Amino acid sequence: MSAGNAASTEQVFDRVTRRIAPVWPLDSFVAVNPYWGFADRPFAEVAAQLQGTAGERVIMDRRWYADLVQKGKLTLPDILKAAESLDLSTNEEEWRDYLRTSPESPMRLPTLPELMDRHGHASIAQYVVEQISRFLAAYYDRGQSLWSYPKDPKLGLFGSWRQYTIVDRSLGPMGLKAIRPQLLALSPDGAEARRWAQQTLAIPKVAEEAYFLVLLKSVGGWASWCRYLLWQAEMQGGSHQDLVDLLAIRMVWETLLHQTARPKVLERWQQQIQGWIRADKSADLEESRRGEALLCASEIAYRRQVASVIRRQPARPKTGVEATPLVQAAFCIDVRSEVFRRHLEGVMPTLDTIGFAGFFGVLLDYRRQGDFAPRTQTPVLLNPGVHVEEQGPGPIIQRRFRRLRRSAEWKHFKLSAASCFSFVETAGLSYIGRLLADTLGWHRPSLPPDEAGLSAAERASLQCVLPASLSLQERVSMAEFILTGLGLNRGVAPVVLLIGHGSSTTNNPHRAGLDCGACAGQTGEVNAKAAASLLNDPRVREGLVAKGWNLDPNCCFLPALHDTTTDRVEILGGLDEPRLNIEILTELRVALEKAANLTRLERMLRLEPDLQDSQVVARNMGFRARDWSQVRPEWALAGNAAFIAAPRWRTREMNLAGRAFLHDYDVGKDPDFAVLTLIMTAPLVVANWINLQYYGSIVDNQRQGCGNKVLHNVVGGTIGVLEGNGGDLRIGLSEQSLRDSNSGLQHEPLRLSAFIEAPKEQMDEIIEGNETLRQLVDNRWICILQISPEGTIYQRQAVGQWNPI
Repeated sequence: MSAGNAASTEQVFDRVTRRIAPVWPLDSFVAVNPYWGFADRPFAEVAAQLQGTAGERVIMDRRWYADLVQKGKLTLPDILKAAESLDLSTNEEEWRDYLRTSPESPMRLPTLPELMDRHGHASIAQYVVEQISRFLAAYYDRGQSLWSYPKDPKLGLFGSWRQYTIVDRSLGPMGLKAIRPQLLALSPDGAEARRWAQQTLAIPKVAEEAYFLVLLKSVGGWASWCRYLLWQAEMQGGSHQDLVDLLAIRMVWETLLHQTARPKVLERWQQQIQGWIRADKSADLEESRRGEALLCASEIAYRRQVASVIRRQPARPKTGVEATPLVQAAFCIDVRSEVFRRHLEGVMPTLDTIGFAGFFGVLLDYRRQGDFAPRTQTPVLLNPGVHVEEQGPGPIIQRRFRRLRRSAEWKHFKLSAASCFSFVETAGLSYIGRLLADTLGWHRPSLPPDEAGLSAAERASLQCVLPASLSLQERVSMAEFILTGLGLNRGVAPVVLLIGHGSSTTNNPHRAGLDCGACAGQTGEVNAKAAASLLNDPRVREGLVAKGWNLDPNCCFLPALHDTTTDRVEILGGLDEPRLNIEILTELRVALEKAANLTRLERMLRLEPDLQDSQVVARNMGFRARDWSQVRPEWALAGNAAFIAAPRWRTREMNLAGRAFLHDYDVGKDPDFAVLTLIMTAPLVVANWINLQYYGSIVDNQRQGCGNKVLHNVVGGTIGVLEGNGGDLRIGLSEQSLRDSNSGLQHEPLRLSAFIEAPKEQMDEIIEGNETLRQLVDNRWICILQISPEGTIYQRQAVGQWNPI
């Protein structure tokens, strides 16, 4: 192969692997846009490509939309309006006929193992995925397996798989022993193996890239894991070869089967590839464009609902003493905060809430005492710049270590090969108490890592300390960044509450997915504590005042944590501050409890609508957090559809049903648009990831979701889950997080609509200046709308083209 051809081939491999979105491990599970690798292409084109290659659905079936029309939830005028915006036919009768007919499944690219499957025999296609998955689970194990897989770093992923497969005894029962000599003759180098497989398969050039993508998608969960490893390496300026090695493994499997398959199977395989090449792809694209029109019509209907509740002017402008509230409570923009904020403002009119990304502007990582490496507490799109350390009394740290060690030893005893079968007999009747406690929910929920091994008093004594290497000037700059982001340029209240969020669950591998996405799948406790500590620092306060900040000397910043399962808000520290106003604190505590009751009552309507008594509801929510069999402790972010960046008065007292990310933003306090740039390039993109993870998990749960939670088994310690005891690594959200048997879907598949109160020209400039954001907007993965100063809503169509809705 010439140098030019080799370079071209490597470019093909690189493009294929870049189409895969990453998946984060269970202990830092964050929502990911599953179409991230396709953001550079228009939505409808991607839908047609994925449906016509891997058979992956990107748009709901037209029959689903026809049902919405029949129920009156979707109207033909909205469909025609959407069709017009996408340059499609606006003939009403034509659309009626379209909704009445059933869609035809497009031809997709077949892989060789699928054509080798025979009725009544074990599936070759399934075996290939199982064999690769078993190997990868052992290879990447993070401490779950008691017997670790022996790895040779020199071999790499492909070389290790080759070595594993040569001695794999499962080949015989599948009738595949003949591939062993071919594998022995194959180079252990992944790059050479890819080139050999490419030449042997001889896929026509026009279909080659699509075929390789289908192969990688056949082990898409593990491909996403390898993409995560590459993502992490590139964030640190490095690289990682495992993803292309995984592609090599899948290509080599295809090639080995190619050399052992019957001639008739090979002939049929080649015919189907040729048929796919000759097939009219324009029909698939037209079908996807029509599907997008139906999706767009649903979004038009939802935007109209949001536009109807956005205020055109403040209900009652504050003047004089009222201008500065007694308390300002800063919440994460998470949609679950919208419900709590609304009720908290209602029960305490002298309080204002603020919406800001849950990391509170502190780009940090955090290392507990005794940990070998820090963990990220920053949006995964960004690199942490501040290293925060845990600080506390030595005896407490030692006690935590001893408790955690005893717990680990007990677990090892239960699971080890020597004792697992005799455990019940050994434990005997003494274990009945624990079984009853698990069943009746008498114990505490599973503890997050920062609480495990600690009593409440011990936990309160630990602090999150900024590094001593940070100069006073750097600390003051950080404080300015936080205050500016929170919109506290002026009028800071006597008490400012910084409220992170987390969730309480038991026996839930995806518990981190219920915590803060802005804190990389952790609770916001560390970020709230670090920000409050910084802003309470007397030297920092002096530096802020010297730079012109109008801060009341008695102003006190308190960290807190909102538990989104129980809706309890816990104040985490700062109560011993001498400047803290006790009367205000007492009023605040009462308001937090009242707001929690109202929030629980509202959320329970979606969980168990028959429960209406506040005390019964509170007990039920607490039990959900402790119940080891609960598959749905809360609905999390199901239903999310809007992102609103505007002054709070635009939406205050308005019921957005927990479907909107609320980010406070006042353009009058942002003269250089630095905060607007941050909002549009970080929190907005994170919200897009969350939105499209829910979207993808709804429209194709088989490929972008993780199936039935009841069947999940953790693999690799913290890598992810399998559904059942084998198959591909499952990604995305479970069915139980999206729907229930009584009320059906709890998440409506809509792309995110972002309402932002800022000048159109400035938003255009930010979009054009950020390649990631530009692709998401221009290719219709997200919709940008402007709230004008008068309250009129304009939708962005292109640079400089904004149309009123």
